[in-house]
Amino acid sequence: MRPMDLLKSFTNHFGIQSNGPPLELLGKVVSAFSRLPYENITKIIKHSEAGSPEKARRYPEEVIKNHIDWGSGGTCFSLTSALLYLVRALGWKAEAILADRRYGQDTHCALLVWINDIPHLIDPGFLIVDPIPVTDMEKGMDAGFNRLILEPEARNARISLSTVRNGSKTYRLTYKMDPVDPGQFLKAWDASFDWDMMHYPLLTRTGASGQVYLRGSRLQVSSIDSVQAQDIERDRLVSKISEAFNLRPDIVARALSILKLGG
Repeated sequence: MRPMDLLKSFTNHFGIQSNGPPLELLGKVVSAFSRLPYENITKIIKHSEAGSPEKARRYPEEVIKNHIDWGSGGTCFSLTSALLYLVRALGWKAEAILADRRYGQDTHCALLVWINDIPHLIDPGFLIVDPIPVTDMEKGMDAGFNRLILEPEARNARISLSTVRNGSKTYRLTYKMDPVDPGQFLKAWDASFDWDMMHYPLLTRTGASGQVYLRGSRLQVSSIDSVQAQDIERDRLVSKISEAFNLRPDIVARALSILKLGG
């Protein structure tokens, strides 16, 4: 599918008018994209069917079509790849970047978008949907029910991200601000198929009012002032995941069957 056709399919699905000012349209597209859930359900299914990481990558057309049909999203590499495609289709210069977490290098990714020749950071996974110029990184910002703290390192070559809830600051990751070579991006993407999270369901959906997070069979719902967690029985896992993350039940059931979970 041509980039403009995929962009039109996306904007039509979310009811976005495409005739507004370019920067306003960029914001609407990124904000809508942030509503796609982070989920490894589709990744588990595709990897099981394809048999290799190279064949299991879910590219932009598949990610967008699956969301429209199933309510699915993806993990950070497929989501970043899809958003990069959409942003470029809007006419913006954009590149992917990688990020390191405590448990490994190149285990997250995000986007840089050039606005007035200045690179800006976008990361829908952490609700950074309003582009932040790299020249103004030392700041805090509200993003949904969290407060984000961005702190530059090594003359803005690396930017650390922490979240703050109820006065408690938690380090999350460090962005590497140089655009990543496409080959290195694919290498990091393929390595993600060997992560431990390919052996259990992992999903999260974040909005202004809070976060819904599931790992294995434990569901946690967090708001600004409360955290509620419960263990889901196997025979209720498909229905609960489908309900909490707006995913089609048969897609959830297929993934859980591969994992030998569920009722």
